[in-house]
Amino acid sequence: MTAAEHTTRSGLTRRGFLGAAGVAGVAGVTGLSTAPATARPVRRSGPASALPAASSITVTDPALLSAVEAASLLQSRRLHPRELLDACLARTAGHDGGIGGWVRIYPELAYEAADAAAQRLADSGDTPLLCGIPLALKDLFAVAGLPLTASSRVLDGNIAAGDSTVWRRLRDAGTVLMGHAHTDEFAIGVATEQVGNPWNTDYSPGGSSGGSAAVVAARFVPLATGTDTGGSLRLPASACGVTSIKPTFGRCSTHGVIPLTWTRDHAGPMARTIADASLLLSGMAGADVDDPTTTVGPDVPADGYPIAAKGGSAPLSGKRFGVYRKAVDGLPDTLGTLFSGFVDEIRRLGGDVVDITMPTMPADMIVGDRVEMGSFHRQFADRLTAYRPENAISVTKAIASLAAPAIDYLTTEANRLRFQHDYNRMFADTGIDAVLVPGAKIDGCERFEFAGISVFDGVTGTVGWANTAGAPVVTTPAGRSAATGLPFGVQIGGRPWDETTLIEITLEIQHARPDWLTAPDIAVAPRDVPRVQVTAPGDGPHPTNTTDVGFGHRFVPTLSTSVI
Repeated sequence: MTAAEHTTRSGLTRRGFLGAAGVAGVAGVTGLSTAPATARPVRRSGPASALPAASSITVTDPALLSAVEAASLLQSRRLHPRELLDACLARTAGHDGGIGGWVRIYPELAYEAADAAAQRLADSGDTPLLCGIPLALKDLFAVAGLPLTASSRVLDGNIAAGDSTVWRRLRDAGTVLMGHAHTDEFAIGVATEQVGNPWNTDYSPGGSSGGSAAVVAARFVPLATGTDTGGSLRLPASACGVTSIKPTFGRCSTHGVIPLTWTRDHAGPMARTIADASLLLSGMAGADVDDPTTTVGPDVPADGYPIAAKGGSAPLSGKRFGVYRKAVDGLPDTLGTLFSGFVDEIRRLGGDVVDITMPTMPADMIVGDRVEMGSFHRQFADRLTAYRPENAISVTKAIASLAAPAIDYLTTEANRLRFQHDYNRMFADTGIDAVLVPGAKIDGCERFEFAGISVFDGVTGTVGWANTAGAPVVTTPAGRSAATGLPFGVQIGGRPWDETTLIEITLEIQHARPDWLTAPDIAVAPRDVPRVQVTAPGDGPHPTNTTDVGFGHRFVPTLSTSVI
């Protein structure tokens, strides 16, 4: 029997499944109920949230489909989940040799999930739109019984004891876990130097979610998760020409995710387009009793986040954008030209643009960062030689920082709160709806140029403001450099808990200028990616199978503008 004739557990052959579609498209999309962590997505409808009609999709290689295109074909039963998975695995096997984006893949588990998704799609008229879509997890997200190594020799042999909340949500929505993607070791750095940028493998894909960005950009998988402690979703998105959403702190649970710093870590989606990333965010976000910060903000929209532009000649009319001029003035000419063109597009779409000054970042945040990092990594103090040499230095400093007076740490938290208020007041005083910040300071970097540079140092992008404020940011492609040919992105930041506004803005921009359509021309470079099957979970009790001591608190994003 050929792969195309594979019989699902519903008794329907692949060809029969594909031929069973009697409609050209679907009229609904899926959102997420925000109550318990395991809540199932629900159906939604309306013109602003419609999937593309299946009959309008002309892509012939399933691996090249965007997530919303794949969802349309899966929902209309014109595409079988196994066929989509086949294409993604085949493209990985034929091309990941030059990129090395994957740590491990899980074909056996993935095919089981694809079959379950096919059964679900065949049986139900109310199926989550993520059902059947392949996914990469950054190698920090725990999946019970699978290795979790943070791309480090320190965790060789570590098996997750349970599921991260994000994975549990996505599993329940029917996504197909294809594998874990590389991270910069323990998410410490900005380079992910073991991975090549799909646009030019001599260059870094950015860090620390560089593997996630690379496998999405290379069209190995439509969707991926990442984390952002100091730009780690945004820098790789800019470097690889993909889209990311760094949500408000607490919008997505970090329970079961190996931490870097508990009060700055954000989990978020990476995808080719904002529609795809928005779809994934709807599956990731929501309240989780194991991460109390997720319970304090407004609910995730009942219908999920938007996935379609409204269009028209001036869809951004009435929106006011603040350009962080200091960050723009320091750009290389190549990137300055791209940024200016992006701003011109916003004006053409009806947006009003003004220059702004961002509040001054607290000077002492590194004290808190190192204390939090050290409190986790001290459990590996007897394994310092297993870290990459440059990261061993950072870890040693972090562990030593635990001797700092408690008042120094508490002062950083007070200064963080002050910055949040200042950030919110900037929005109120200028009347802006979003800030515009370059996605990078540099026009590409070679893979080992910034090896060992911490995400806290901010050397490759102006990013720390969003982690300190806990504010949401979308990073969207803004073209390619005339000098290096590498992609460049723009950060669009907003008020805490207002992901919807940023997504709506970016949908209009990507509809008007689809920079995301251009794909890297990756060379044929076969790779036998390590394949792993599920085994007995680790001892735990924490899902990551590490001693995640955590803190008794997480900071809570605020909308206050008061002077403190």
